[in-house]
Amino acid sequence: MFRAAASQTRAVVAASANTGNKDWYQFVLPVTAAAVGGTALMTSKTTMMWDWPWAKKQEMIFQLGTNNWQRPKKDGSGLEFAPGSGVLHEAHHNAYNALGSVKSWSMYPSQTQGQPTDPNADYAVFELNHPIPICESASPNSSKRWHGMSDAEFTAYCKRLENEVYDYMKACEAKSGKKFTMAIAHHSFVNPLVLRRVIQRRMKEGLPQIPLYCFVHGTALKMYRWEKGPKETEEQKSFPMRFHKMMVEEKIFDDQKNGVNACFVISAEQKDGIKEIFPSFPQDRVIIAPNGINVEKFKPREKSLNQVMVEQTRKIIWPAPPSEADCAKYKRVLVFVGKAAEWKRQAALLHAMKTIEQKYPDVALLCAGTGPDAEMNKLKTLCESLGLKNTFLIGARGQDQLAEMYTVAELGCFPSFKEPFGLVFVECMACKTPVIGANSGGPKDFVTPAVGELVAEPPETKDLSTVAQGVETLGKTLAEAISRALDEKWKEKKGADCIKLAHDKFTVKTQVTNMLKDVKALPKV
Repeated sequence: MFRAAASQTRAVVAASANTGNKDWYQFVLPVTAAAVGGTALMTSKTTMMWDWPWAKKQEMIFQLGTNNWQRPKKDGSGLEFAPGSGVLHEAHHNAYNALGSVKSWSMYPSQTQGQPTDPNADYAVFELNHPIPICESASPNSSKRWHGMSDAEFTAYCKRLENEVYDYMKACEAKSGKKFTMAIAHHSFVNPLVLRRVIQRRMKEGLPQIPLYCFVHGTALKMYRWEKGPKETEEQKSFPMRFHKMMVEEKIFDDQKNGVNACFVISAEQKDGIKEIFPSFPQDRVIIAPNGINVEKFKPREKSLNQVMVEQTRKIIWPAPPSEADCAKYKRVLVFVGKAAEWKRQAALLHAMKTIEQKYPDVALLCAGTGPDAEMNKLKTLCESLGLKNTFLIGARGQDQLAEMYTVAELGCFPSFKEPFGLVFVECMACKTPVIGANSGGPKDFVTPAVGELVAEPPETKDLSTVAQGVETLGKTLAEAISRALDEKWKEKKGADCIKLAHDKFTVKTQVTNMLKDVKALPKV
């Protein structure tokens, strides 16, 4: 697979130099958009890359991703959908390279993609013959679970990944004429384990030790919590103590010199999660790096509310598409974006809509996102039982479509339980639209009365296992907050503060720049 492709990259410098173009070392990397149900972010600018040894660069970074980027499938059937962590990885990759003083190389897994055909590509694919393994018990993106792997299959997976990363890093260094200065593992599970092994192999060959950093994502932390927690429900029983025990025994987060040197998290709540899951890891080496968005994508658009309503309801999941004439009756719109998962609490918003539809017949709700059939069927059944008439489950949408929806919306409503960060909040605000969510998780770090509101958590909900018990109570609280927002015209009054916050604090460039600055400021170990 990759080893054959990697060997070809060593010839790129000589082959390209023979073109006679003195500027051959600059090339343009096109970037595509991804629809990830509200967790999408990317840089859309073309990025100038460079390879000459005398090019000015201070860092050379290797990033190992846990999910695919959005790229063409090898069977020619179109682009592969990119989950949120894959989109974030690609956004970081492009943002680092746009800084000018940094060169990033990356690898990510995919079942449907092959190696890039561009000889100047600065990423490689870890090709799989099965879906990308997931930490969750269910996902709209994959049915392959880490906990479903035998020990032999898991060991073989890790060893092959180690070999391909090792080979690709060698090829990147041969191509660039430089050595890597740091490695970043996305997710706090397999990737830091593999990258540590690769770094140790390189050290045995006389190469210098480079620091290993880990960008922690919420799904792995949830997996560890399920492993450590009670085993009462069937879902809880499907997470036996296995991988947390392995990571502790491997001392990945215990040894900052030979393991993970520092962690990046996207919120203060996730920082607390590291303390809970890996209490021996120093909290002063956990860096909060709030997610960034592509403000060239997520910005106010020019389409009218009626145009957006008509376009976004032509092909939907539930109910039947309304006529264009029916769309004309809607003068205000609310937007929800997120995957169909119980903890996202779309059900609570649907309960709120029963009240909102009766009180404000000109208000429609557009719900973008997909999920497992079982979860989608629950939502459709709930809509029918509540008798909703102005609510539409529209499925996955791309970044441009989401930006158009956010722009015409009166509010974005995202009532997740302990959302790790809340990127959809920022995307929505960047389109000059206020937000409503629940008072838990990452949004507590940045949602203030100037841009919206976080409503109280229902008393029935204590943890993930009790989310469903608080749905109706939360629905009533949401209905009250949405009513106030509509009556008080938040869109007019808070819009300017929303876009200012998004631009001041939440761009991808700001995120990666601060990450580099913060790791340089850490004490040496």
